[in-house]
Amino acid sequence: MRYLLAFLLAGGLGFAKDLPQWVLDAAHQSAKSEYPVKVAALALLQEESLAVDSGGKRTMRERGVIRILQPSRSKLMAFRSYNTKTGRIRDFRGWMLYPSGREFELPKNRILDIALSENYTYDEGRAKVIECDADPPAGTVFAYEVTEEEDTIFTTYQYSFQEASPVLISRFVLSLPAGWEANGSIINHDAVKPQIDGNTYTWELRDLPWIGDEEFSPDFHALAPRLGLTYYPSAGSMPSLRPLRDWPSVSAWMSGFVDQPAEPTAATRSKSAELTRSAETELDKIRAIARYAQQTNYVSVQMNITRGGGYTPHAADQVLSRNYGDCKDKAALMRALLKSAGIDSYAVAIYSGDRGYVRPEWPSAMQFNHAIVAIKVSPETRSPMVIEHPRLGRLLLFDPTDADTPPGDLDEDEQDSQALVIAGSQGDLIRMPLLPAAANRSERLVDAQLDRQGPLSAHMLTQYYGQSASSIRSVTRDKGLDELKRRLERSFAGRLGGVKLDKVAPKDHVLEGRLDLEVDFGAAKFGQLLQDRLLIIKPGSLVPGPEYSFAGKERRLPVKLTARQRKDAVTLKLPAGFDVDEIPDAVQVESRYGLYRANWKATAEKVVFEQSLEVKDILVPVSEYSRVREFFEKVSSSQASPVVLLRK
Repeated sequence: MRYLLAFLLAGGLGFAKDLPQWVLDAAHQSAKSEYPVKVAALALLQEESLAVDSGGKRTMRERGVIRILQPSRSKLMAFRSYNTKTGRIRDFRGWMLYPSGREFELPKNRILDIALSENYTYDEGRAKVIECDADPPAGTVFAYEVTEEEDTIFTTYQYSFQEASPVLISRFVLSLPAGWEANGSIINHDAVKPQIDGNTYTWELRDLPWIGDEEFSPDFHALAPRLGLTYYPSAGSMPSLRPLRDWPSVSAWMSGFVDQPAEPTAATRSKSAELTRSAETELDKIRAIARYAQQTNYVSVQMNITRGGGYTPHAADQVLSRNYGDCKDKAALMRALLKSAGIDSYAVAIYSGDRGYVRPEWPSAMQFNHAIVAIKVSPETRSPMVIEHPRLGRLLLFDPTDADTPPGDLDEDEQDSQALVIAGSQGDLIRMPLLPAAANRSERLVDAQLDRQGPLSAHMLTQYYGQSASSIRSVTRDKGLDELKRRLERSFAGRLGGVKLDKVAPKDHVLEGRLDLEVDFGAAKFGQLLQDRLLIIKPGSLVPGPEYSFAGKERRLPVKLTARQRKDAVTLKLPAGFDVDEIPDAVQVESRYGLYRANWKATAEKVVFEQSLEVKDILVPVSEYSRVREFFEKVSSSQASPVVLLRK
C-alpha cells in the first residue's frame, strides 16, 4: 500500500480536536530542508506494523500523513492490495486537514474496490483505494490508516521506506509470538539495527530525500531504501511455516511448487517427439522446443497466491492444451517437453526489469517476479549463456516468455542479475552471464547519391545482433510493418527533415542471432548550398546518433550505461561539378565509459564516413556526471562534423 502522487511541500495549519493524535503529531512537523520546485508532496509520516500470531496469520496496519506542497497533475490517493482468497481489508479510513483549520473524515463511499488487472476471471488480487478531495491547496494534509488481515504460508515480508516523495519519518514495526526469531536486511541504505523491545522490532529512517526521475538512471527499486524481512517460529514447532534461512532452503521450498507440474505426460511426449523429429543435435532439440514455448500465448493467471499459487505453475498438460499461460506456466511446459526429449532442466526464479533488484543478503522468494529455465546440456552444446554450476553441471539459461530472444541470449535486464536455480536443497543463487558489447551490436552500411541542388537518395542495410534486434522484432510482430515504418520515419525526420521511405524490409535470421533491415529513403534537402559555390553536407546525419545524450548540466542520480557496440559506414557519391574542399580530421575519444573512433576519406567521386562506438556496462556515480556527459557530447559533435564541397 502506498499513497500515489508525484512529490510534496509544507504550510501552516489550524488543527481540529477529533483527528487521531498520531495525525496531529505528524502534521505539526516541519521539513528540515528545502526541496526542488518539482516536489509536490512531503510524507510527514509513513508507518507500517506487522503483527504475527502463533499460527502464522498476520495483520498489517499502515498509516500515512502527507502534506501537499503545491498543485500536481497526479491525484492524491492511498491504496492497499490484498488477495480475495486468503486476505481482507478490515478497515480503511482517511482524513483531510486544510490550512484554514477545516477538517473532516472522508466518507466510506470514497473507498473503491478495484481489480489489479484486466484478467478478472483468473486474478484474485484486488486493491482498495481512497481518494482525497480534488485540487487541495498547498499546506493541506491528507492522512490515512488501513488494516489488512492475511492467512499465509509466507514468513518473509518487504517494506519500502519511501516512494519518490521525500519522507520525514518512515517506520516499520514487527511483533512476533514468544520464541520466534527475525532477521532484517536494509537494502539501498546504510545498515540500521532495529530497536528491540521483547518480541517487537522497530526499524526507522528519517529525512529521506526526494527521488527524482532522470534519463538513463537506475531503476527506482535500486535507489529507494527497503527492508527485507524473514521471521520464523522456533525450530520444528510449525512444519507448515518453514524457516528460510538461506538460499538452498528457499530452493527446496519452491521445488515443492514448481517441479510436479513440469513432469512429462503422454501429451507432452507426443508433442516433444513432433517438435524434435528433424533435430540432429541437442541444441537443435532445445531450439525447436524453445520456439514452441515462446509462441505459447502469455496470460497471467494468479490463483491462491498466498498459499503458493503465485509460484505454482499449471500442469504442462493444461498449458499445452489451452495454449496459454504465464511465465511459470511456459517454463513448466518447456521443462516437460525437454524431459520428454531426454533433456533435464530446472526452473529459475529471476527479477525481470532491473538486474540489480535481487540482493543475496535476503533469502526470499519475494525478490522474484519472473520464471525462466536452466537446461542441463552436454559439452557438445556451446553457448555464451551456458554456465558451469559446481553441483548441477553445465546449464543453458533461457527465457521462454521472451519471444524476441532466441536460445544463447537473454534480455539485458536479466543478464548479470542474481537468480535462483530451483533444484531442491542443491539449488542456490547464481550470477547470470553478462554478454560483451560485441554480442549486442549493430553494423550499418549506407550508400547514398547526392544531387547538386541538395536532394539525396540512399540505401541502408543494418544488421542487428543480440539484444539490439529485440525492439525491431517486437514492433514488427506486435504492431506490423506499417508501425515500424512510421517509427523509422520519425527517426529519420529528426535528423534529416523531410524524408520519404520507399522500402522497409526486415529479415530475421534467428538461428544466427541476427536481424537484417533494409531501408531505401530519400531526403528532400540534405546539403546546404551557400553562395551557389559551397555545398555543406554532414555524412554522419545519415545514421542514428548515440543512444545516450544528456540535456542538463546538473544531475542528482547515477548514470546507468549498458554494454553495446555499433559500427557505421556511409559512402556518399558526390554530385557532378563538385570537389571536396574541407574534410574533418580523424577523431578518437577514449574513456572509462567507452571508446569512439571516426574518420572521413575523400576521392574525386565520393566521401566515406566511418565510425565505431563501444559503450561499457557501468554505473557512473553522480560525481562523474560531467565527464560522462562530455564523452557523449564529443561523440555527437564528431558525428555531426561537416564536409565542405566546392563547385568546380
